[in-house]
Amino acid sequence: MPGVHQSRKSQSPLRRHQNEALEALAGSVADDARRSWIVLPPGAGKTRVGVEHAKNLLDAGHVFTVVAFGPNTAIQTQWANAWNDLGADRAGLDRDLTTRFTALTYQSLAVFDDDRDATTSLLDELAPGGRELVDRLGDGGPVLLILDECHHLLDVWGNLLAELLDLLPGVWVLGLTATPPGTMTAAQSELVSGLFSDIRYSASIPAVVREGDLAPFADLVWVTTPTSEENSWLSGQAVRFTELITGILDPTQGSVPFLEWVDRRFLGTRGQTVSWVAMSHSHPDLCSAALRLHHADLLRLPPGASPAEQHRRDPDADDWALLIDDWMRHHLMASENTEDRELAEAIRRALPAIGYRWTRTGIRAGRSPVDRVIAYSAAKPQATTEIICAEAANLGERLRMLVLCDFESLTATLPTDVREVLSERSGSAMLVLETLVADARTTGLRPLLVSGKTVAGAPDVLSDLRTAIAESDEPLASRLQISEPESGISRLEGPWSSRAWVPHVTELFSTGRSQVLIGTRALLGEGWDAPAITGLIDLSTATTPTAVTQTRGRALRRDPKQARKVALNWTVVCVSPDHPRGDQDWGRLVRKHDGFFGTDSDGDIVDGVAHIDSVFSPYEPPETELADEINARMIARSQDRSEIAQRWQVGRDYRDEEVRSVRILQPSDHRGSEQSALTEADAARNGEIRPTPRHLGGDPGRILPLRITTATVVPWVGLGLILLVIGVALGGVGGTALTVLGLVLWASLPVMLSAAGARRARLYARPPTVGQLAGTIAEALRETRKSSAGPEAMRLRVDARGDLRCHLDADAQSAEAFALALDEVVSPIADPRYLVPRWSLPQPQTGLRGQWERLKFGWSTPQRNDPIWHAVPTALGANRESAQAYSRAWNRWIGGGEAMYTRNPDGAGILTACRGTNPMQMSSVLRTSWH
Repeated sequence: MPGVHQSRKSQSPLRRHQNEALEALAGSVADDARRSWIVLPPGAGKTRVGVEHAKNLLDAGHVFTVVAFGPNTAIQTQWANAWNDLGADRAGLDRDLTTRFTALTYQSLAVFDDDRDATTSLLDELAPGGRELVDRLGDGGPVLLILDECHHLLDVWGNLLAELLDLLPGVWVLGLTATPPGTMTAAQSELVSGLFSDIRYSASIPAVVREGDLAPFADLVWVTTPTSEENSWLSGQAVRFTELITGILDPTQGSVPFLEWVDRRFLGTRGQTVSWVAMSHSHPDLCSAALRLHHADLLRLPPGASPAEQHRRDPDADDWALLIDDWMRHHLMASENTEDRELAEAIRRALPAIGYRWTRTGIRAGRSPVDRVIAYSAAKPQATTEIICAEAANLGERLRMLVLCDFESLTATLPTDVREVLSERSGSAMLVLETLVADARTTGLRPLLVSGKTVAGAPDVLSDLRTAIAESDEPLASRLQISEPESGISRLEGPWSSRAWVPHVTELFSTGRSQVLIGTRALLGEGWDAPAITGLIDLSTATTPTAVTQTRGRALRRDPKQARKVALNWTVVCVSPDHPRGDQDWGRLVRKHDGFFGTDSDGDIVDGVAHIDSVFSPYEPPETELADEINARMIARSQDRSEIAQRWQVGRDYRDEEVRSVRILQPSDHRGSEQSALTEADAARNGEIRPTPRHLGGDPGRILPLRITTATVVPWVGLGLILLVIGVALGGVGGTALTVLGLVLWASLPVMLSAAGARRARLYARPPTVGQLAGTIAEALRETRKSSAGPEAMRLRVDARGDLRCHLDADAQSAEAFALALDEVVSPIADPRYLVPRWSLPQPQTGLRGQWERLKFGWSTPQRNDPIWHAVPTALGANRESAQAYSRAWNRWIGGGEAMYTRNPDGAGILTACRGTNPMQMSSVLRTSWH
């Protein structure tokens, strides 16, 4: 097979994560646990782990044969090369299994007869070649099956391999994947557990980067909008959607109009109550849509509901579809009213025009022409050009840019409804190539296209490629011809295939004779190895965890020729404000980064789109007016690769743990200020905020000695009286001095009390700081044993945007409990089981009466008759004991009183009055950070 080399004389030392994985596998061997699963990112060296494990089992006599399966021929070749690197016997590449180690593709097993009958056993459907392979596996003695990129099993070969393993009860199995297990569905997890048992070892991308075995990187985005022609078409399509929603909101439509229906559904009626907790568990997406309807002022806040970050926007097209579907299925379609049934039929006919359809199970999203226009917008190739120009200006000759597309050129006929706005080249790798070749700024970078069926580029670039091929394979080069150019593009044609041309194209790209390579995700998105890549531009629409993991991994491999390599992963996103479904491309960006970590502008390693830019929300795209500003920010970040590398802090210790954190968002008018989240009580030291309780030593009486009591006043007045009496009795200079001192004591008493009272008034006039709320939660969680750490483990700091970032530096479970509780207490009050009061002082009146009230309240205790109420977070409100623990911590850190139970008449009345209010007047978001 081309590309398979002879064994090398030396092996590089094993890396930390490879050693740890092999130690974990050795432990499983000692326990005779024959099925194992290893998770390592692309480029972390999982192939080396597999061959070392195979050699260990062979040398120990546990197995006689090893067969490594991979998803394509490129990965098959990598396995053969890795085995040959050990300097042992040569790897086999055929199904005859005549060598100790054989590398195969999954297709070599799962080759089915074209005219197979439907049977219950997939093994019975195998073609003769596949069946013979199965028989050899059974006859060859103990065998180790290495299933590389085993995520592929979930969709194609999983059930077949499950049957195969049942035939080989003594088989050893090693599953290797780069896809995070947390991204799998329940069904996928069940299948994987059956095939591989438990995960023996896993390491994340940040861990391998921090270790220095993957290149530091940054994820960046270029935001664009559709072309004017596309926008015009989208605006016309949006009219249909607006007309449909306007008609549905018409109160004369239906025997129970739509808005009346949602009121009944989510708010209940006099005769029927709605349990929001039960409903949100059984219909989470529908309830989220209802909360966004509330945000649009079309629904009152349902009792018990607590809007979160994802609910703070108006409903999108999918929300409307869910709500209309609920109305249709449970009312219109079930009604005996003829007009209701006719209305349902009219809605059903209108749905395809807005990208939805009616099915037996309700409204479902169809193949939306709107989404297609946005996904394959003509603006994207131009955006790609701008990115490449910026990168070329920064890197010069070092630039090696990979552009990944879904397809080379569209082969299927375009649907009628988009022909007027899309061409057959829209979204294709060929259109990107033509755009780059036609642009004077990028044609000198000698872009080249490679797919499973085509090698294309400018004629002079293809001529250089043919010359390079001749250096190692003259017979092949002599059979290749350069086609006549069309739109400046030619093809290199001849009797060859992708297995032959990919190594040659990779070599041309790696050496810089072509600095931009455009390819399809199917060919270059997985298993292709080119460490010279400096950046990647993702134009594909794939959002599965497997596709995302493999795509991102292309640029992260270390390059021996670039000791300080920093990789950039760009995604081009098209957003249209002119259509309700114009955010679909943004949704793809969110899914591509969900669960994947990167460094943000403040140096934190966080998941989701927040690591691209902290202003990004996973729930809605930024305003299109900000596109130029965002793109300029991305370019500026890309130009300082040394700063990107520093943010990763390569070589620093880490725990490889995911920790939940909270961000308190500052209002736009407080950007750059700490005032809305902090007060002077939270002093920042060394960049961190160290909050202190209001009540020193935990004793409310020690906050300020202000309360007027006999014990406070009598000693002071008595001492002054004694001094006066003695002074009068003594007479003379000494007596006069004592008399004056007594008078001073009397006169200073109201001054002292007034000044101290004013200080107390200032203290209780402002809300507690976030740090004090966090301290309350941390202390109560530790006291109730729901956290392993207390306030000393709190980490609070203000970032460059003025947002407050807060987490508990503890184990993942404790950090999760802390973050959820803090997010809850700074959010609007929903339906807590307990409330706690916060002491406050009323606003005094003006004039003489106001002066008297200020003196009065300065001398007295804080107002308790009309307190401000705060929710006890769910984690600490499950029972009275935990609520009392929270109340004790609350009194120490903030000041108030006993927790109030909201399920009795008194508490229910208070809850009714304060439900939906936000006593802290803050917005928060939950994020996941890596440590």
